[in-house]
Amino acid sequence: MTWLSLALTLLKIVSSIMTWAREQSLIDEGYDKAIAETTQEILRKTAVGKQLMEQVDAMSDSQVDDALRNLEPK
Repeated sequence: MTWLSLALTLLKIVSSIMTWAREQSLIDEGYDKAIAETTQEILRKTAVGKQLMEQVDAMSDSQVDDALRNLEPK
């Protein structure tokens, strides 16, 4: 009976370790996904910002002033 009890205890320990390892793996996957999403958003904003700056650079000073004035609430 003691061998059976020992085997059952060992199986519970192994099960606990496997559950912990799986939870850690899922947490790491979640972190990786969050980092990837944030990086993608930064790259998207950077690309849009670059396009916007190219448009602004192509404008004359008076065109930039007019565009900024159009942003003000009326």
